[in-house]
Formats: sequence, C-alpha cells, structure tokens
Amino acid sequence: MKHLEGKRIFVTGAGGALGRASSLLFAREGAAVAVVDISTEAAEETRRLVEAAGGSAVAITADVRDEAQVRDAATTAAKELGGVDTLFNNAGVMPHQDKSFLDGDLDLWHLISSINLDGTMLCSKHVVPHIVAAGGGAVLNMSSFLAVLGCSFPQDAYAASKGAISSLTRSMAVQLGPKGIRVNGMAPGPVLTEHVEQFFPDPEARRVRLERVPPGRFGHPDDVAGLASFLVSDSAAWITGQVVVLDGGISSNYL
Repeated sequence: MKHLEGKRIFVTGAGGALGRASSLLFAREGAAVAVVDISTEAAEETRRLVEAAGGSAVAITADVRDEAQVRDAATTAAKELGGVDTLFNNAGVMPHQDKSFLDGDLDLWHLISSINLDGTMLCSKHVVPHIVAAGGGAVLNMSSFLAVLGCSFPQDAYAASKGAISSLTRSMAVQLGPKGIRVNGMAPGPVLTEHVEQFFPDPEARRVRLERVPPGRFGHPDDVAGLASFLVSDSAAWITGQVVVLDGGISSNYL
C-alpha cells in the first residue's frame, strides 16, 4: 500500500518548483491533491503533470493573501476531493530586492510578510476546519534555514517571516493536537531552483556557497518533496510541533 493512500492534500504554491515536486510525489504515493497557485497556468500545468503520472489532482487558482479567495479554494478542494485532511502551506516569495533592515523598504517588507506569513495563517484558518471535519490529519508549514541562521547577504524581511512561521507552527501544534491534527514545519537550505540560481550569478559565488555544504551540492526540489511526503504521512504519527531543518548540513558547519 502506498503510504499516502487515501490522503487528500491541499498544496499552496503548487505551480512552483517545490510545490510541484511535492504534489507529484504526494500523488505517486496515493494522495489526491488540490494544487493551488496564484497562476492559473502554473496550477493547470502541475495538475496535468500529476494526471500524466497517473495521479489525481484538481487545479485551483487563489492568491493566499486574499481571504475570500482562500476560503473559496478550501471549499472547492473539499468538494472536489471529497474532503481535505492535509494542508501543505508551501506558497512563499523571496524577492531579490530583499536586503538588510537598515536599507529596507517597508512596502517590500509588507509584501513578503503578506504572502509568506499572512498566507500561511489564512490558509490554515480556512483549511483546518475541513481537516477537523475529516477526523484529523496534518499541516505542514514552509519555513527556512534563514529562520535560525544569519546570512552574509541579508534577506531580513524573508528571514523574519519564516521565523514567525516556525513560531506559528509550534503554537498550531499545541492548539490542534487535541483535534487529531499534527503540525510541523520544514526549514530548507538553498534548493537549486531557477529562482535560487539567480542569487549565484557567477561560478565563484556558487563555489564559495558550496564550500559550506558538506555533501558538496545544493538541495533539489525532490529532497524537499521527500521530507514533506514523510511528515504528512502516518509514518510521522508521533511527530508534531517540530521544524525540521534540511540544509545539507550547512547549519552544522561552523567554518
């Protein structure tokens, strides 16, 4: 039996690299997936890939900053999937313009927070009641290793939003445990997506960063998907309130 057989998972940011890889793995492991993205085209492409691989998916367009859209997306997912028992709050943004608080722009700060943090809260607010109705399940929030480490090229708005998500994760776990819902977070290090590659425009910059990674490589979307699949599965039934760092050992490497 596949280890997500029968699960019905609501995935935000499902049109991006991490959300798409996770949605595909969830489906391969037997789950039905609501792939939610602000881009209709991106959501439909993820749905197409899931179905081409033999999985079951429904594409939903929603902006996680808009409460009405989130509420409608949750209702649609529950109707189309026959309920929702798992939420993966993956949607997020890491603009290249983000910098030190000393040079920060308040509008950019609010933009990043509205997507990363507010979106996580709103999706949890409107999807969790469906998980309760399903008899319990799991919530997985996307944090970052920058929530626990400083960085030589500061991304303070992003790091602050992810630190808040880690704290929210622990609070949610305590509140929802009695309802049969586990809540965990993931804190990835640099995962090599098209977006992240732009942070390392030249080979020397990439080499310097890789020196900090004991395995000698950046993460891959499938690395994130693998952990996500485990944390939302019944194999992780005794794990809740945790934010798991997956950074190739960067946070353990002092020099």
